[in-house]
Amino acid sequence: MRADFAVAAISEMVVDYNEEANRARREVRSRAKDRDLGRWAGAVDTYAAKLTGIANSVTPDTPVTVTIGSDNSISLEIDGTPVLVSSPRVREQSAFEQRVLDRFCAFYPCDDLIAEYRPAQTTVTTTDTETYWSFSQQAGPTCSTADGLEFQFQDMTNIGGKRKACDSIVKELNALATALAWNLSNGNRIDWNRLAIHALPGGEEHQVELAGGGSTIRLPLPALAETSRLFELVRPWLAAKVSGQPDYRLVIINADELMAPLIHP
Repeated sequence: MRADFAVAAISEMVVDYNEEANRARREVRSRAKDRDLGRWAGAVDTYAAKLTGIANSVTPDTPVTVTIGSDNSISLEIDGTPVLVSSPRVREQSAFEQRVLDRFCAFYPCDDLIAEYRPAQTTVTTTDTETYWSFSQQAGPTCSTADGLEFQFQDMTNIGGKRKACDSIVKELNALATALAWNLSNGNRIDWNRLAIHALPGGEEHQVELAGGGSTIRLPLPALAETSRLFELVRPWLAAKVSGQPDYRLVIINADELMAPLIHP
């Protein structure tokens, strides 16, 4: 089954990379002096040929390992050769993945396989949402959590506001992690680079964009919605927590500036 999945994935990659090389060559003809495009087309052709060779070498006995990353990326190791399953164009990744799925599911009962697949669940506990403060001359006031977050502030000014802001951020992040884990376990795709929070008119809930194609969830996340730059920085921590990596640690510096809308409302 893993060998068949590898062939399906690589075959679709070959299609995409050949199309990318042809596109680059067409642009070279319209921009004759653009040597970079020419080199890119040649490099893509070479990679597509390498992928074709790998796909042709796969047999039912070929050792194949399939790994799912914390960002939902898929990588293969085919008889010792690593291959990242991806399209050459990021904006077409979702369509590419669907074609891989369609090709593979033509031979296997995917509904049953998907129903059996359940990633590690994440839940919010009291310990997760507790914040701990420490003070040092080097790092300044620091708000940290038991599950790997650390926010460093510059000084003690308005420390009460900073405590309240940090508490709000931590509670909302853990609530969001639980919601994301549930969605992931039910087959929804999460693009961690596109994960974003949008305010909704006339209510307390916010809309969280999970990936392209309109996949969203709704949660009350007022603190995170007010600190969009901070939210971008903590997305790797969210991905690690949702995928069950308890040892992941993230340090955020300049928390005063990032949480300013909460500290000085």
